[in-house]
Amino acid sequence: MSGQLEFGEEDHGATLRRVWEQCLHLLASKVPVVTFETYIRPLQPLSHIDQTITLGVASPYAKDWLEKKSVNAIRSALEFHLDTTGLQIVFTVLTREQRPAPSASRKSDATQIALPLDSDSEESPPPVREKSSPVPPVTRNTRPGVRKPEPKREEISIPSLPLNERYQFDSFLVGRSNRLAHAGAVQVSEKPGEVYNPLFLYGGPGLGKTHLMHAIAHQIRVARPEARVAYVSGEYFAQHYITALKEHATETFRKQYRLVDVWLVDDIQFIAGKEHTKEEFFHTFNSLYQSGKQIVLASDRSPRELNTMDERLRSRFQSGLIADITPPELETRLAILQNCCTREKVNISDDVLLYISSAIQSNIRALEGAFTKLLAYSSIMKLPINEELAQGVLGEYFIEKPIRLRKVTVQEVVEAVGEQFGITPTAILGPGRNKDISLARQVAIYICRELMPESNTSLIGMAFGGRDHATVVYACQKMKLVLDVDPELKGLVLKLRKSLQ
Repeated sequence: MSGQLEFGEEDHGATLRRVWEQCLHLLASKVPVVTFETYIRPLQPLSHIDQTITLGVASPYAKDWLEKKSVNAIRSALEFHLDTTGLQIVFTVLTREQRPAPSASRKSDATQIALPLDSDSEESPPPVREKSSPVPPVTRNTRPGVRKPEPKREEISIPSLPLNERYQFDSFLVGRSNRLAHAGAVQVSEKPGEVYNPLFLYGGPGLGKTHLMHAIAHQIRVARPEARVAYVSGEYFAQHYITALKEHATETFRKQYRLVDVWLVDDIQFIAGKEHTKEEFFHTFNSLYQSGKQIVLASDRSPRELNTMDERLRSRFQSGLIADITPPELETRLAILQNCCTREKVNISDDVLLYISSAIQSNIRALEGAFTKLLAYSSIMKLPINEELAQGVLGEYFIEKPIRLRKVTVQEVVEAVGEQFGITPTAILGPGRNKDISLARQVAIYICRELMPESNTSLIGMAFGGRDHATVVYACQKMKLVLDVDPELKGLVLKLRKSLQ
């Protein structure tokens, strides 16, 4: 690859910036959150000459840290999105004039705190803390001619990760796969603490959960500037709590979170296996919920599937609105690509967009990543974007051929259902009538009947502890009725069926 991208050339500079933006999405999931927010996100892509990419850093200390700790991860991300190997990464300290001015929205955000990871980790950078401006006092007329100030709200630094300015409601494309989640998020942003509390969003990676959470936070901060809005991830919350324990600052930790007005927690599955963190999360959740504060949670699985989460937490998660987000259908994927074309001001034929949206069905992040990669390759190689180029560049994104159905056994179904429900196969096949066991048994019988059409109901009943034909028929009929009114359970059953096929 020859040196096509040079800083200062509008075409090539824009391409490098697009590629770097996509690298940030990848790196955010590969490196510790503190390292990413403190050192990688502020990097400025400067130039791409031959096989050397130059990135600007804010200080000599940051340059030294990146060269020792993160250069390999950055190189890998750039090589992936530029479809090349052997890149050289050079970090250069920016002058004061070259550094970007902080955005107004960032200044108005609540305090951003980057916390150190566990002290045993080599990747743990030193803590970085910034203080937010105190909320000005509000005055009210108590009697004619006299203005008495209300008591000042307690000054407190709000723990929160930065928000992505692109993640707004008007940039979120709505389709059948995410309509309920979008509607719930809009309602929450308009009436925080009054409807759908808590709001629980779940679905696979790259489907828009984080986009909706950022959009809620943006909307509330605009409509209610005085509101204390905290957006954190499960990993961030756990790290913050560990740090508070080490520094003997748990009281400050609790005060920071329990005085929040709107609490958004992404990827809560990360705290599921951490006993002490779960306990603190439970008390924080209760305190905010009982105070009428809005809570929004997101996970890659439904509350019912969070088997290592305490039952008391799962029951609270299910007390509000649960909305799943599934992979977007073809029409939505096509609309997303058309929106990308508008944003990047490029003209790509509908045939090419249809080809890309048909090849990539997994998630929106992969779809946008493929689009960025195609634009970058076209710009670097000076080739027109057509279907032939898309086929050559995006080969690794092709969907796999449909898997042929295989014969499954009752034991395989029971083990899969038991794993999802946290119930042993012996209990499912046994005589127990506990509510959770009965539900798991009915799900298992229903899936067996769906995936084993060659087996009659009597044979299936015999496998489930000698139950008769009528019991199997009743279980299947009841399950059909339940699935019609319980979208969460329906999604779980579909997931189980897919895993067994």
